Amino acid sequence: MNLFTYLKELELSVTEKQAALLQDFAKILIAKNEVLNLTRITDKKEVMVKHIIDALIVAKFITFKKGMKVLDVGTGGGVPGIPLAILFPEIDFLLADSVAKKIHAVDEFIQALNLRNVKTVVGRAEELAQDKIYREEFDVVLARAVAPFRILVELTYPFVHLNGKMVAYKGPEYLHEFMDAQNALRLLQAESPQVKRYYLPENQGERTLIIIPKKFQTPSKYPRRVGVPGKTPL
Repeated sequence: MNLFTYLKELELSVTEKQAALLQDFAKILIAKNEVLNLTRITDKKEVMVKHIIDALIVAKFITFKKGMKVLDVGTGGGVPGIPLAILFPEIDFLLADSVAKKIHAVDEFIQALNLRNVKTVVGRAEELAQDKIYREEFDVVLARAVAPFRILVELTYPFVHLNGKMVAYKGPEYLHEFMDAQNALRLLQAESPQVKRYYLPENQGERTLIIIPKKFQTPSKYPRRVGVPGKTPL
């Protein structure tokens, strides 16, 4: 599959150098995964589709502008943050994860790819979101394969500043999670979510983005202390 051609077909502006960097990221992610469990997907073609392309498709649905600040919560092996940082070098990305080993691996990727617009932080979302350095500081907050949606909203929405957006990457069977999250959305004073469905190339399945704009400040008691959102969802 020609990544450069496919991204052009998606009307995503990408240079040949950026396409090469995306392919380099796929290679080093697969290599690192041999010594550290970062992804269950290890076939190069699948990594290109299910990690790289899936990460970038969000740019079809929301606008990324120069000077924005983007947070990737629960980044794992650096997805979706690193592919998007390659595509948008004039935007600052912060990649967060609670597992230090994963962040150390991501730091290696950032250095190997010479990405100057990406930083990392180790920490639990419950604690980081109560820190004034991070709370309501980001234009876009991304989360992929982190938690059920009603838990995820509490963990991520407090990072979004007014007029920003939270984006959850989900699979095709999102509706049950979506309905379960209605009380959480109400308590967090969240706007009505927008649901965007799409298909990955190479017959790799259907995916869903749930996008929540922010018009009101999140009540200060959210997120609750570490572990509580998962044990007692809103």
